[in-house]
This record gives sequence, structure tokens and C-alpha cells, in this order.
Amino acid sequence: MDNQYIKGNIVMSSKDLPNIGKYADLHLQPVRKLHITVEVLDKELKTIETIEGLSTGGSINISNSSLIRRTGSLSFVLFDNLLPRQKSLLWMNNQIRVYAGIENLSSREGTITHFCLGTYHITEPSIDIDPISRAITINLEDRMTKWEQEELETKMIIEANTPLHTAVSALVNHYGEWNTNIEFTNLTVPYKLEFSEGDNVLSILTKLRDLYMDWECYYDTDGTFVFKKMNIQRRDGEPIAWYFNNESNLVTKFNETFTYKEVRNRVLVIGQMDTKTGVTPKAEVYINNEESPFHESELGIKKRVIVDTTYSTSDQCNARAKFELFRQSTFQEKMNISTLPIYFLDGNDIIELLNLATNEVETCVVDSISIGLGVTDEMSITAHKLYYETFDISSVLEEARYTADIVIEGIMNKGWLSLSEKRVADYYGLVGTGSKLRVQFERGGRYNTTAYVTAYLGQKNQILTIDLDDFNSSGESGDTGAGKADYSDRILGHEVVHAIMNDVFSIEKTKDIPEWFKEGVSEFLHGADERLKTSIVVNGVINDVKLNELITTAEDMLYTNSWAGVSESYSAGYLITKFLDKKISTGKDMKNLMNSINLSTKAGNLALQDAIVENTNFASYLDFVVFFKNNANNFVKTNITLNLTGDEVDTGSVGGIDHRGTQSLNADAIFNNALAIKDVAMQGLAVEIIRP
Repeated sequence: MDNQYIKGNIVMSSKDLPNIGKYADLHLQPVRKLHITVEVLDKELKTIETIEGLSTGGSINISNSSLIRRTGSLSFVLFDNLLPRQKSLLWMNNQIRVYAGIENLSSREGTITHFCLGTYHITEPSIDIDPISRAITINLEDRMTKWEQEELETKMIIEANTPLHTAVSALVNHYGEWNTNIEFTNLTVPYKLEFSEGDNVLSILTKLRDLYMDWECYYDTDGTFVFKKMNIQRRDGEPIAWYFNNESNLVTKFNETFTYKEVRNRVLVIGQMDTKTGVTPKAEVYINNEESPFHESELGIKKRVIVDTTYSTSDQCNARAKFELFRQSTFQEKMNISTLPIYFLDGNDIIELLNLATNEVETCVVDSISIGLGVTDEMSITAHKLYYETFDISSVLEEARYTADIVIEGIMNKGWLSLSEKRVADYYGLVGTGSKLRVQFERGGRYNTTAYVTAYLGQKNQILTIDLDDFNSSGESGDTGAGKADYSDRILGHEVVHAIMNDVFSIEKTKDIPEWFKEGVSEFLHGADERLKTSIVVNGVINDVKLNELITTAEDMLYTNSWAGVSESYSAGYLITKFLDKKISTGKDMKNLMNSINLSTKAGNLALQDAIVENTNFASYLDFVVFFKNNANNFVKTNITLNLTGDEVDTGSVGGIDHRGTQSLNADAIFNNALAIKDVAMQGLAVEIIRP
């Protein structure tokens, strides 16, 4: 966020709770000098202009139950540059960020601390003109409103077993949202989700949020997209944001309501029976704290049974049962509080309240807030009393963080990205342009997709997703125990090729480049002779039937750009690439071929065909295909050195002795981890690592 035009300190909601004492002192001054400041932002959230002193009133409303968490309105003295017309400050392309500033009257300099009240889209401007004054009022909705307006043009499918956080990030990244805080989880999408043309993105986010009832989705005050598990159920989950006690009790009015009839101390959730197995997922949770006033020893068993046929896993049932027990194992005391404004409070913040009826201090969670922005306006808070119960903290997150730290150490200090980046530059001539590569983690099961790069049309940012189940490793190269072909630095080296090609060529071009080439050159970077052996070697010898089947697969790829995505597909793409490298004209190499693709104005598949002709002695692409078909068998047997009974002395990489290098490079030597630059992930791409 660009803060250069705001004087003083800026505080984002209650995220800066370590400074709560200082901010409390400001709010408790006997006299407040209030400053409402508005930043006008462009679509990238960069500041266009700052408006100070023109606001005449308004309000901000916060609801913890709505995806569009913040709404409100602002009134201004009307000037020409505020009229709702193209290129004005309040035009629909712009967004605004609202601050309430409190001046420190005890400071000689009169320092103003600005509390951010949210980042908003402008929805409905209205102009009011009378003989005395001119005013404009704008209605506000936070950045989530854009997902209500973004509708699918084509059908969208989210496959079963997709990690929940991966599904959410892929959705919002696809539509250009990269300012995110999406929590890692072991939970997955339990069944295939299908959405039709015309469905809006907000409905998809709602569905993903509600798969497990104890998750929340919203935009933070600074405009960050947040998707996270609620922490308000645990005593150590969230800190206290404000204490309404005798010293800091700004309350001007208080009332409290109770309900007895909805109290429950057991919740049973039953899902939909699996017609194949006959198993019905279910979960039952109950209060096990005997000191609780709602324990069955006090009230007897008060059970709620919930049947929800959209639940297909016990994890879903368990999350819903815990959430409902958390809500209903209480008298559901609701507090309505009127107070002088406290500008950094937010929905789901925890507050402590001196109950004026009982004179006891109670812990509450904030449900909604309404803040008037006038000098004399008050703040209304609705909250409910919080009864903590004991919930087990899953060890899944700690396990994930342990493995993620191994990968992060490999990336930052062992060159698991940077060394392959250097090889891409040295042998392919491709250097990143400085765009962002976000590294995120998921758990998709051992030996499934180990890592993959996601890029989006019209965007430069990319995501490298790493499956932690395949990266619990040791050693400099990252030995996962799955064999030398699956060393972590080799897996990530493959993905680096994809990321740099996408960045240099653009996704618009690479999407049309045949998969055999994209995967082939990615395998070729580190060598894939081990995989090739699994495709063609039987009992220690090359099997002609399998070899000819692989060549037929490769031939079909060259003619039709087909791609099955199985291991033999990768072996075939690798074989074609090695064959192509040997046929590049004297004085040229893969750098020349890549440069031809980059400079071409044609679609990716045609650019590749032209590049092959331009950098070899073949008169046409078809001539290359026919020559490959007729000579691939002999090429494998005479030009590829395979150790048929043991580990490869040279893995067949572009930098090894079989191709452009001067010495053999085995699995441990492909990337010399000792040459890694400490604390440098990559130099050509800006790597951002999202730790679980």
C-alpha cells in the first residue's frame, strides 16, 4: 500500500494489536480532534490523490456474517473534480480507502494517527444541490462487491480432492486478484463442484467457504482478500482487541438479551450416504468440560441433529458439528453497545466488556459495527458472549510447516530454483523479466502431482504450487526417498523452465506451444534418462516393443500435438527434445531455437515449427517429423547412454556430457548446490513464498 501522502502513522484494523495501548490512549483523550481522509486509488490500489477536509459526514458498517463485510457512505462538498464522470476522482474505475485520524493532543507536534476503515468500490453517487450548498454522497461496498459483478463466461469445474486453499487461490488469481491472505489447510473439496455460465464468482466463493462451516472469507481494511479458518472458538485463538472496563469504558448505552430454548450441548451432523460404499458420513461432538454450565450433568442431554445432503465427508460433518456446538452451547447472550467510536475494531474481534447489569467482565465476539464519521457521531456494536470450549488443535498444520521449511531452506539457500534458473539462461537463453512467482503449498497425496506452475492469460504473475507430501526430504539436493529422479532440486528445476518460458514468451504464446516441447525441454534441463529407462527397459535390456510404442507416441505428438499426461508422454517429449538438440545446425544451439520462438509473431505451435526449420537443416517441419520417425530407434540405441542396471552416470541433461556439457552430471551433480547464493530465491523472477 502506498502511504506517502498520509501524514502520521497508519493502522490497519486490529492487525496491529501490539500497539493497542498507544491507540487506546488516543481514543481515551477527553477531547478528540478528528480528521477524515480519503485516498483515491486506481485498480492496482496505487494512490491517485488524497482528499482531506472535504468530507461532511457518512458512516461505515461492518458485518462478520457477510462476504461483503464493509459497506457505508460518504458525503463531500461538491467540486468539479468529484462529479461522477469519466476521469473524475469518483469515477467507477477508481476505488477509495477511508481513514479516521485522531490527533494526539498531548504531542507538541500534534501527530495524527490514521486508522484505516476499509478499501471500497464506489457504487451509487448522488448529487444534492440547493441555493446554499452543493454536496455529493457516494455509497460504498468493499472490494468483495467486484466478485458479485464478475460472471462466468464458460462452465467451471472444481474437481473433487482439490485442496481447499488451492481452489480459492486459483479462482481469485484467475480473475487478477493477487493481494491475498489464504490460509493453508489439509482440507479438500470433497466432491466435484460445477458452476454454469452466468454464475458469479461471489457465489463460488460462498460455496467454497461453506464447505466447512468454520471458515470465513472477506476483504481486510487495506483491500487484502482473506480466506481463513475462524480462531474465535479457542481461548488462544485471537487476542483481546479492546477492554471496556472502568479505565477504558467509552460505553454510553448497553442492553443484553438471552435465549434459553436454543441451548445445545451435543450436535450430530449426518451427511449424504455414498451409494457405492453404503457409508454415511457423520460426526458428533459434545461438551466435555464438566465445569461448563452447559454440560449434560447440569442440563441433561440437549442434542441437535443436522442432516445436510451436501456433505460427503466426515471432515465436513465434523467442522459443521463443532461450529454449531460453539454457537449453541451458550445462552446466546447478545449485547448492543453504543460507544464513542473505536476506529480499529473489526468483525469477529474479541472484546472484554464490563457488564453494567452484573458488574462482571465478559468476553464477547463482535458481530457487527456501525460507525458514524461525524465529529459527534457514536459507534454501535452488536456482539455475543463467548464461551470457550476445548477443541483439539490439529497437528496437520505443524507437519505441513515442518516440510515447507525444508523446501523454503532449499529455495533460499540451496539453489533449488536459482541454479536451474541459471541453467535456463546458459543453455536456453531465457531470462526472467522480474515478474512475480508466488510459491504456495498444498498436500495432495504422495506420488501424485509433485509441483506445478499456474499462469493466467493477460497476467504476468504466476504460481508455483508444491505438494508437501512429496517434498519431505534431506540433503542438499532434496532426497525424498522416492529415487534420484525425484530429487527436490530436479523437480523444481523442471517447473522453473515452465515459469520462465511463460514469463519471457507470455502465456498467450506458451499456451499454444505443444506440450511435448514444453515438457520435453523442462525434462531436458536436468535430464530424464531414469524416466526413459522405465518406459523402454525390461529386465536390464531395451525392449524393442516398448521403444517402438514410445516412438509411435512421440510421432503422434509431432503430428497432432496430442498429450496424454502420463509418464510415457513425458518420456516421448524428452526423447523428441534430445533428438532435436542433436539436429540443430552447426554453430547454433537451443538458445537460438528459443530466440526464434520468442521473436515470432505467430501462434506458439507455428512459432515452434518455424523455429525447428530455421535452426536445423530440415526443409520443412514435416521433414523433421519423418526423419525422427525413421531414425529414433537407432538414436536411442547409439546416442543415448543409459546405465541399464544402475544409477545414471549422466542423467542426459542439456548441460551433461551427452549434450552441451563437458563432463558427466549424475543426479547429485546436476545442480551444484554449493554455488547457490544465500537468501536469493531467483534473480529474474520476484519470488514470494507463502508459508503455511
